[in-house]
Amino acid sequence: MQTNRLCKSWKKTMLSLLLAAAMLLPLSVPAGAEDLMFPPDYTSPDTPSGLTLNRTDHSAYISGSDGLFRPEDHITRAETAQLLSRLLAYQVPAAAVYADVPGDAWYAQAAGMLGALGVLRAGESLFLPEDEVTRGEFIHALSRFFPAALATSQFADVSPWDPWAADYLTARALGWVYGFEDGTLRPEQSITRAEAVTLVNRALGRFPDRSYIDTAVDPLLYWDVSLDDWYFYDVMEASVPHQYDLVSSTEFWRSHTAVSAGLSSGFHLVNGWLYYYDQERGGVVRNASVGSFTFDAAGHFTSGSTDLDTRLRQIVMDKTNSSMTQEEKLRALYVYTRDSFTYLRRPAYEFGVLDFMEKDALNMLTTGYGNCYSYASVFWYLSRWIGYDAKIYSGTVGTNKRPHSWVEINFDGRDYIFDTELEMAYHKKGRYEINLYRYIDVDNWHYIK
Repeated sequence: MQTNRLCKSWKKTMLSLLLAAAMLLPLSVPAGAEDLMFPPDYTSPDTPSGLTLNRTDHSAYISGSDGLFRPEDHITRAETAQLLSRLLAYQVPAAAVYADVPGDAWYAQAAGMLGALGVLRAGESLFLPEDEVTRGEFIHALSRFFPAALATSQFADVSPWDPWAADYLTARALGWVYGFEDGTLRPEQSITRAEAVTLVNRALGRFPDRSYIDTAVDPLLYWDVSLDDWYFYDVMEASVPHQYDLVSSTEFWRSHTAVSAGLSSGFHLVNGWLYYYDQERGGVVRNASVGSFTFDAAGHFTSGSTDLDTRLRQIVMDKTNSSMTQEEKLRALYVYTRDSFTYLRRPAYEFGVLDFMEKDALNMLTTGYGNCYSYASVFWYLSRWIGYDAKIYSGTVGTNKRPHSWVEINFDGRDYIFDTELEMAYHKKGRYEINLYRYIDVDNWHYIK
């Protein structure tokens, strides 16, 4: 009992010293708060730092750069300091000084504050800002703002002599971390930016409203964060300021403040999905069409078939990459269509019929066999999947006017033929000089009106 009183007295003394230091340092504080640096809601003698984090205001506490979030990158100590400092309701004196932190560094204020609070590199002469933060250090830093709690058991790979062992128990007891399937915490493993954001959200009781985000928040906030990523909703929770209601411990977003993705209007292929970003409205097109392109509720271009969409997206992801130019992607998808299937003769459609594409594309992608209509359908979908306003035709080819189907794409006001099936047939005969990619029509392809 006596020891507990002494600890609380020591913490109050430290807070008083920090307040005194505040009078000597130029700090940015809200108007009228000069005499109340630590409001009662954010002070706690029961936390190691003497402070708690802001769990009420769901403002953004992390952001990317150049349109990238870098979710799989390991978070640095400088980034960790900046992240945690944004969650403080009020700024505190940046009393800690580190030899390797220039006064004008973007993280200098955050490093000085968190060092003074005993959160990061307390009592050290170097901050080592570019070092990757381990899972253990991140949990330790976050736990400085919460009263200690005891879990029923420790993680399998945590030694009882680990100086941060008690922090891991707190994290487990409060539901921040559950450990891996083998019962380990892996505290020495560097933590990724996505993992850090997820852990902070759990600690703050911030659980994203997935339904609201799906229908109202621009999914193209970052180029490298997709709706299919396990961390997508947590990144949105941390990046998009929002107002919310809490009903039976469930968070429901009422509204949000749009965050600009800094994108130009037009098509954008991200993680295998084609979006259309409308800069004027500040978001992607959802449940609407742009020209001949239709987009679903998630903002994805869609063929109208979930099965076909899944297959087309996987092909685009397998055969293209972000380092390719738009036309290099088109060429790769043309070669894929030309070389990946076996010709199977089937009765021709009536001239001019154009309702076969979905059925024939799915059939060839499923069986590996198809005729000219199938080849044309697959390439037509794939070229549109990356943003080309391709057109498919059902007409005739050659002097004998044989029934045929092909694709055309307009470049700089001129229509070019793309005929994957006919080029495949020529190549089968050893005629590799025949190139029907971006081919100029010389009156052999006939349009049936």
